[in-house]
Formats: sequence, C-alpha cells, structure tokens
Amino acid sequence: MDFFARQAQARQQTGRLLFLYALAVVGIIVAIHFLSASLITKGEDLFNPGIAILAIAGTLAVILIGVGVGKASLSSGGRAVAEMCGGRPLEPGTSDPAERRYLNVVEEMSIASGTPMPAVFVLEEEEGINAFAAGHNTNDYAVAVSRGCLNQLSRDELQGVVAHEFSHILNGDMSRNIQLTGWLYGIMGLALLGRVLFEIAGRSGRSRNKEGNQVAAAFFAFGLGLLLIGWIGQFFARAIQAAISRQREHLADASAVQFTRNPSGIANALKKIAGYPTGSAVAHPRASAFSHMFFASALNSLFATHPPLEERIRLLDPQFNPEIAELAAGGAPASGTASAAAFAGATRPVVIQPKEITRRSHSSKSAQLKHAAHLLAALPTPLSVAVQEPLGATAVMYTLLLGTNGTVREAQIIRLKQMTTPFVLLEMNRLQSHIIALPTRTKLPLATLATAALRRLSPAQYVDFRRCVDALIEADSAIDLFEYALKKSLCRHLAPQFEPQPPRLETQNRLAPLLPDCAVLLSLLAHLGHNDLQAQVAAFQTGGGILGPEFDSFALLPLTECNLAQVDAALDHLAAASDPLKHTILEACATAVASDDVLHEDEIELLRAIGDTLDYPIPPFVQMD
Repeated sequence: MDFFARQAQARQQTGRLLFLYALAVVGIIVAIHFLSASLITKGEDLFNPGIAILAIAGTLAVILIGVGVGKASLSSGGRAVAEMCGGRPLEPGTSDPAERRYLNVVEEMSIASGTPMPAVFVLEEEEGINAFAAGHNTNDYAVAVSRGCLNQLSRDELQGVVAHEFSHILNGDMSRNIQLTGWLYGIMGLALLGRVLFEIAGRSGRSRNKEGNQVAAAFFAFGLGLLLIGWIGQFFARAIQAAISRQREHLADASAVQFTRNPSGIANALKKIAGYPTGSAVAHPRASAFSHMFFASALNSLFATHPPLEERIRLLDPQFNPEIAELAAGGAPASGTASAAAFAGATRPVVIQPKEITRRSHSSKSAQLKHAAHLLAALPTPLSVAVQEPLGATAVMYTLLLGTNGTVREAQIIRLKQMTTPFVLLEMNRLQSHIIALPTRTKLPLATLATAALRRLSPAQYVDFRRCVDALIEADSAIDLFEYALKKSLCRHLAPQFEPQPPRLETQNRLAPLLPDCAVLLSLLAHLGHNDLQAQVAAFQTGGGILGPEFDSFALLPLTECNLAQVDAALDHLAAASDPLKHTILEACATAVASDDVLHEDEIELLRAIGDTLDYPIPPFVQMD
C-alpha cells in the first residue's frame, strides 16, 4: 500500500470539500439576500447595497450564534465524551490480560507519537468491534475501545485500531469536526428562525385589518423562505461534512499503516468487523451523537460518516475478496512484548542532520513504534507502575527535576520537605535509583506516560504540584532548558484542566512578527550548546539563516536577555504560529544547536521538548537503517 499517496489524496480531497462547505455557507447568505431584497423592494432592486449589508450581517449573526451554541455543546473533553458513551476508565493495575495488552499498546503509541498519555477507557457493555478517540487536542483527549475489540482482535489488529484513533488526534480531525459541527448548528439556527417567523405569521394572520395581513404575509413569505434555505443548507452541509469525515477516515487508515508499517493489522481488524455477527454496532443510546468519532460505523447512506468497509479493506489489501476471505472471529492471542535484552541493542547514539528533525516527524513511524515497545519493556517495573497513578507520577516528575549537583540537589530536597507530603518523599526515595540509571532518551517518554495520571490530581494537589515544580526548577538560579521545557510541557498539558485559560492567540501566518521571539530562543540555544562566544555567534547566525534574510538584522542576545521569563513569553508567542512556520522555527532551532555538524542525544531531547511546547510533537529519534 502506498500510504503516503493515500494520505496526500485524502488531504487534497478534504481541502476541496472544505472549500465546498465554505461555498455552501456563502450560497446561503446570497440566497437570504435575494429573499430579503425581493420582499422589501418587491423584486425591483435585487442588488440594493444596503439590503445586502443587512442581509449579510443578519445571516452571519444568526449563524455565529448557532456556531457558539454548537461548540458549547461539544466543549467537554475526551474523558467526558467517553463517560457519556458508557466508558469505564481502565484501572492501571488491571489483571485482565486483554486490558493490559490494550494499555501497553496505547503507551507505545503515546511514546512513538511524542504526545502525552491519553485517558484510557473500555466500553464494557459493547460486544461490537469498535473504538474512538475524543478531545479537542492532546491536552484533553481520550481513547476508548469496546469489550468486543479487546476480546476479538489480535495485538497487531488492536495496534492498527489504536494507531487509527491516534491519527485522528494528530491530524487535527477532532478539532475540525467541532468546527464543522458548529457551523452546521449555525445553519440549523437559520431554519429554526424561519420556523419561528412562520409561526408568528400564523398568529398575525388572524388580524382583521389590512396592515396586519400585509405584515403576516411578509413574515409568512420570509419565514417560509428562510426555513427552506435552512433545510437545503443543512442537507448540503451534512452531506459535505459526511464526505469530509469519510476522507479523514481514509487518511487515518493510511496514517495507521504509516505508524505500524503493518497494513494487515488494521485490514484484518476491518475484516473481522465485516464477518463478526454484531459487526461494529454500539448499543449505548448516547453513542449515535458521536458516531463520526468511531473507528467503524454500520450507517450506510448519503450522510454516512465512514466509507464502506469493503472500500476501506480493498485500499489496505487490494487482493481482498469478500466471497472467499476467511474472516477470523476467534479470540486474540496473548500479548507479546519486547524483552529488556532486545531494548539494550535496539537503539544506539543518534547522529542526525538538522533537516531530519522535521522530515522524520512526517515520515516512517514504525521505527519509533518499535523503539517505544523496547523502551516500555526495558522500563523498570517500579517506574512503569508508578506513572499510572497520581502519587507515583508526582514522585517521578519531582525526581526527574532533581539536579545532578549534590549541593543543588540537597537544597531542592529541603524545599520539597517544606512543600510536599511525606508520602511523596518516600515514593521519591523508592524510585530515585531507577530514575538516576535511566538514559537521557528515556526521561521525556517517562514524563509522557505520567501525564494521564497527573490529570487525576485534585485541584488542590495540582496547585501544590505546580508550586513544587517551580521551586525545583528555580533552586539553582540557572537555566536548564531540559527542566524548563519539561515544565512548560507539563503545564501546557495540565493547565487547561485546572486553570482558567487566556484567550487563544490568533494564528500567525507571517514570520516577521515572530522573529524577535525566534531571536530569544536561538540565543538561548546558542549559549547552551556552545562554549565560546565565536561558536555561539556562529550557531545563532546559522540557525537564523533558516529564517531568511529578514533575520539578518538580529544579533545574539546576552544571557541576561534570554532568561526564563523571556523564553517563556517567546514560546507562548511562537505557539500561535501556523504549522508551516513551526516547521521552519524548529528547523532553525535544530540548525543552531547542530552548528557543530551533529545533533547529540541530549540536544535531540531538548528539541523534542521545545516542539511539544509549540504543539508540534516530534517522535523519538532512533537510528533507522
């Protein structure tokens, strides 16, 4: 399967359909303008500018109110959606082999994709084979699979399904669905307004005077026209939205193959759905509202949100013949995980050129997935258990932030004794030796795994956690970008759940306004990665060269002008950049750090942390033959 070609085709089709969706909204506005002009001027001045302005403003006002209502109804995070569909949170210490295998697959995918661990759910009462991912972004997303999925699929098949769901999150499909559904609510608002005016006309029609009858007739005509436009608009908007959803399903299938390099995994899962008695049916009454989020659907109509099963299977397996295919419906074999010995020889120090930093984040994911499996298998059992519950996850994060200098470390521990509970300190003592022995490349993935458990902190515990993290980082009064970026990443993924969020900055599509912030970040990286001034200036200028000639006027800043507060502000501004600009900024950062010709392992992890704060997750870098 040429999954790169399939991804490109699906994205191209999505772009065309989004254009049609926007065109449908414009068509509705034009139709309402002509309706208003024909009634007000009695057909004599259909292009009256004043009426056009009023019609456009009024229509957009109604639509935008509907958009707000629609988005508000979908504002709950992924965990809330999973619970609404009957999901049960997966217990970290579960003894069920199928659930352990499922949790292990999700952990692998989280590490391989460079995203925080999601909330993990099981749809316990659902015997059909299905799954979904929900959430606006990686800050609040959840993954859920049915009991039938756990019982009927092999590990490879389950991995294909989970990879498909992760792809929806990484491709921005959840956010896109919320946007499109919001606009659909707005169009529905027009039909609702038409119905209200229609009813008003019915009541006014009982008037015995001529003026009352004229008003009633006008309301009747406008209400009827608005109702028809709204219905027609809904029809086309739902049809286009369903078509977009079907294209995104194809994209997620292709992305899942890219992750696993195993087309048969997801293809065989779809074949089992085709041959399984209950198929992909989900019985929960609330599930129909979220049908577009599921891995598969039994719906087959103009508004079907999923392509036909046979079409999806054929794209993954061109040799598929439904008449002679043997559709296995047996149970899944026991999970096989990589051994610690396999991990010891699976990775080696990575030397990689700067341009690889962004190219590989969009290329083969199979090596990262294998790397994640090996890493999880080699992770000491006390750590793999600790990151699955809040106390252990808190202790892991504090221990990761302890300094290597004995004096600093002692000062940090004294601060912690004043700020946290004895239970956390005892857990830190228990885990400390395991964390000290970890290689650098393992620390960020370990923090990734801890994120889901940290989301289960109480509000008061979260406040204490933030205070302790700040104290640990500020203890030595020095800039350690790994510690700082780890803090930024943690706060970015946890803050939306616990803190009021500032208004989202408007997406910045021009690089020029962001260049001062780039100068702060590149200056810091140049100082941290090189010892002498000449090398620092060279690193800064080399990285700036990626940003174009406009950056030539900027000079290396002294450390006093690229401190934690300034870097913090710079990253917040850069987070509003468009994806192509983030790509360029990260390449500039990589070039600055690697101006000595290579990126070393610790520098790669720093860049991954920066990428995470920019909401541009970068998978682990492993040697790929």
